[in-house]
Amino acid sequence: MNKDEIIAQQAEQIAKLESLLEAALARIAELEAQLKANSRTSSRPPSSDGLKKAPAFPRKKGGKKGGQSGHKGKTLEMVAPSAADRLVVHPVAEQKCSCGQNLESTVPSISLERRQVFDLPPKLLQIEEHRLEVKHCPCCGEQHTGSFPSGVPAPVQYGDRVHALVSLLNVEQSMPVGRIGELFASLTGYELNENTVSTSVQRMYGKLADDEAVIKEQALSSPVAHADESGARVAGKLHWAHNFVCGLFTYLFVHEKRGAQALHSDESIAQNYTGTLVHDCWASYFGLENARHALCGAHLLRELRGLAENHERQWADKMHSLLMYAYEFSSGGSSVLPAKKYKTVLSRYRQILKEASREEPPPELRPKGRAKKTKGRNLLERLERYEEEVLRFTREHEVPFTNNLAERDIRPLKTKLKVSGCFRTLQGARHYARIKSFCSTAKKHGLSAYEELLNAWRGESFLRSYAAAGTHT
Repeated sequence: MNKDEIIAQQAEQIAKLESLLEAALARIAELEAQLKANSRTSSRPPSSDGLKKAPAFPRKKGGKKGGQSGHKGKTLEMVAPSAADRLVVHPVAEQKCSCGQNLESTVPSISLERRQVFDLPPKLLQIEEHRLEVKHCPCCGEQHTGSFPSGVPAPVQYGDRVHALVSLLNVEQSMPVGRIGELFASLTGYELNENTVSTSVQRMYGKLADDEAVIKEQALSSPVAHADESGARVAGKLHWAHNFVCGLFTYLFVHEKRGAQALHSDESIAQNYTGTLVHDCWASYFGLENARHALCGAHLLRELRGLAENHERQWADKMHSLLMYAYEFSSGGSSVLPAKKYKTVLSRYRQILKEASREEPPPELRPKGRAKKTKGRNLLERLERYEEEVLRFTREHEVPFTNNLAERDIRPLKTKLKVSGCFRTLQGARHYARIKSFCSTAKKHGLSAYEELLNAWRGESFLRSYAAAGTHT
């Protein structure tokens, strides 16, 4: 081997080492970015941040601490004397006055000073016995007997309030059936078996069928709606919980798929929606061609912050500042930007994307498949393609900046799964979805979820008024 061949061989080895070093450095940077990622810079949930949680939006300095103006407090307050269930009068302990006068025969009066104690009754479970009246005709002797109410079909059964409470604890409070039985036994002395709990939830599911239809109809009539999805283990397999919500109504359903197949299924209503749908840019949502679309600004801010902090992208920091400027200038997305201000924001938006295209590495072509792109280039292409959807909140006052409404309504599912682990059957997951939809809707109307479950059990749900009046939100 001559000198030139040795040099050529070494040059080839150096080139290979440089290529390996470049790939290793890129992988190290990627792993470091993953380690630095948190809920502020990615789609990871806030619970993954541990004790280092930070607010999604920067808080203003010098603000008032504690309850803010307009916040409805929950301080325990006295009720009127007539509203008290029991009056306890405490007698005077002294039998004689300091002057020596005997006080035993003195007629007492009641002081105006009051103190009230709010507590549970010593016996929570009341047992009501039903008997039938019997009459015999004095003329012919024929016997006439009363009838038991339709809600009392068996010799022994639990009442409506117990069934409503069980459904509330299992769905709204995310309690497993075993713990519900233990709690009930601790409070009443009677232990509910698991079959009784499951049967109550199943019967409540059946009673809420008409209410679910009203929720669907009202949600579809809303000018702005929100959608989100989250994974759930059902019968040992991954399924997806999808929601479709608006200001006063929540609809939740479970499907084995996450994408277009679920959104166009019989359980979904999204395919029939014609208003503005706010979501997190999941590609399947854009397949809903009847709706207009708006993208969640909070998701974009997290991605931009992650690029700026973990990958040192200057354009991402600039775009983050621009979106925050538009958010604050539009009063948190509750008002529109003036025409002149909107033109300024739009011009700056497009200028930043041009800077991003120069700053981000070009796509890396591959022999097969799509070209490899950086996270930053994927994001800038998304911002460029969906410019109108990103900035829709600045032009239409009813369109919010974030998709928080849908995220808040899907979040309780994760609590349910953390406590119970999974849904054993698909039907059990469907029971949860319908009852949860009803409870969320009741709370949005400022009503008690328990009282409305009780009313629904008795066929007197508040949603029946919507169906009777034919009203729309």
